[in-house]
Parts: sequence; C-alpha cells; structure tokens
Amino acid sequence: MNELVIWAHSECRSNAALYAEVKRLAEAQGLRVTMCLWDEMPMEESRKSHGLEWIKVGDDLQKGREVLAAHGGKGTTHVFCVYQNSAVWRQLIVEAKASGARVVVSAEAPCEMCVGLKALAKRAYYRFVLPWKVRGCVKAADVFLNASGNSGIGRLRRLGWAREKIVPFGYASDFNHVEHVEHVVKSGVIRILHTGVETPYRGFETLEKAVDMQKKRGVQVELRHTGGKVSEEEMQKLYGWADVFVACGLCEPWGMRVNDAIHSGLPIVISSGMGSKWLVEQFGCGAVFRRGDAKELADILERMAKDIDYRKRLMSGVSAAHEAWTPDARAKVWLNEVLGA
Repeated sequence: MNELVIWAHSECRSNAALYAEVKRLAEAQGLRVTMCLWDEMPMEESRKSHGLEWIKVGDDLQKGREVLAAHGGKGTTHVFCVYQNSAVWRQLIVEAKASGARVVVSAEAPCEMCVGLKALAKRAYYRFVLPWKVRGCVKAADVFLNASGNSGIGRLRRLGWAREKIVPFGYASDFNHVEHVEHVVKSGVIRILHTGVETPYRGFETLEKAVDMQKKRGVQVELRHTGGKVSEEEMQKLYGWADVFVACGLCEPWGMRVNDAIHSGLPIVISSGMGSKWLVEQFGCGAVFRRGDAKELADILERMAKDIDYRKRLMSGVSAAHEAWTPDARAKVWLNEVLGA
C-alpha cells in the first residue's frame, strides 16, 4: 500500500491530534498521506490544531471524484469518517472500493442523542430507513472502526455490518498537556465535576438526585456543573479542583470530556448509556452505573467519599488509561487496524 487517504468529518480536536500522529507514522513507513475534509463550517482558531493541510470536499461529489481519480485505485487505503451523514460520501465509499482501494469506515454507532417521542422516531429510522441508505457502503467497506467504543454493536449489526468487521476504537482527546494533580483525598468528602449543556439526554437530573441522596446520608458533597462553552484554561482549574468526574449521558456515543478528565488525573463515574464507559471497563479507572439510576450513582459516589483505598485503586487505573489513551498511543492502534497490519 503506497497511499493513505483520510476523509475526516472535521478538524476539531476530537481527532486532529490523532490524524496528525497517524500522518507522521504513515509517512515514516513510506506512505503518502492525503487529508480530505467534509465539514466546511468556520471553526474557532483555538479548536484548530496541528497544522494539517486539507482538501475541502464537503458534500461535493465532483470534488470527491477528483480526489479518487488522483489518489484512488489499488495500493491505496481510504478511511471515511462521516458515512451516515452524507449521501455524497456514501457514494464515494462505493466508488473507492470499485477502484480497487481498501476502504475503512470510522464513525459512531447510531445513537438517538435524545429522549421521548423523538428518540422513538429515531429508533424507527435507524431500524427501517438507515439500513437501506447505507447498504452500499456497508457492503463496500472492509472494516468499521467504531468511534463509540464497544457500544452500539447491536445497532451496527442491524445496519448490515458483519461482526468480524467491527473494531471498537473510541476517540482520542488532545487534552494530554494537563499535568496530573495530586488530589488531597479526604474521607467523607467528595467534589464532583459534571460538564455539558442541560439537555435531557445528558442525564444531569440523575446526578442532582444522587447528590441529594448523599447529603441525606451525611456525605459532604460539592458539585460544579459547566453548561455551554468553557475555556480550556477554566476547565483545567475545574479538573484540578474535583475529586471525580461524572458523566450521566443517557445515550451518548462517546463524550470527549471523559478523555480530558482522565488526562487530568481524575477517576470517572459514567452512565452505561455512554460509549466511553469502555475506558472504565478496560482500565478500572472509575465505575459504571445503570443509566438514569440515581441510587446506584449515589452509592458509588458515597463509597468514593468514604473508602479512600477504593479511590486510590481507581487512581491507578486512571494512570494506566492516561498512558494508553493519548493520541500518540492510539494512532499506532488506529493505523494498524486501518492498514490491516
């Protein structure tokens, strides 16, 4: 294989650091690397990074075909990161495979990211409409890198993906410049950090109920919640203040702030409705509670507040996760899976 073509969803930090390291590794192996971009929306300079040069394709089939003409064919590997969103890119996947290229899809598993009637409507869409839309690219692709970790595999199977083609992966945050903080552990006290806008699928109400339960049990609890945009400088201060990061999402495919918390040295307590629970399952860097179950969440947080040895064991898992989940470390895994090494 002499060329790697990455068709990226966007240049935001959720993947830019990973792609930059992948590019370096691939070029060191003698591969030519071409970067294409789908999302042409303006982005804040603070969210751009790593000096990557992009061919801006967007939803322009002609531009995409021009890239395939120049960079397709046998000996090339194409990685598409937005297949469900774009009919144009679904077509390009099929055409890339027809040219003789190896084709990889890297995307999240279908996830409704909502609750109530809207969630029911989306489930119906995923079950009856989306399988028909993606049938061509599902057949064409050699591998599916699941950005939802090991979550949503059943939904991917219903879209037509063969189990042996699905590889759990997740996201790799570039927040690893944060120095680990020596948190002062005090028995009976817990400082909790939660981030994200207060939409129902974020599950913030579950955390509020759990905090009330703890207070009634005599646990000293402090809770800080960030809604909307917060500067990275402020986030660093919050990570340094907290004892634990809690993510309560009812139906989130991953959740980037979970990575950030781990890179800041914090254990995480996470809902079973989030794809990044895979990090806890792999490294023991926190605990998983049933989504929407305030009592189970309260019990876990109470144990963290009162059992210092338990919290210290979790911190060992945090260190292991931090080392294994930097963009540099994950890029090696990503490239091996993409190239079929």
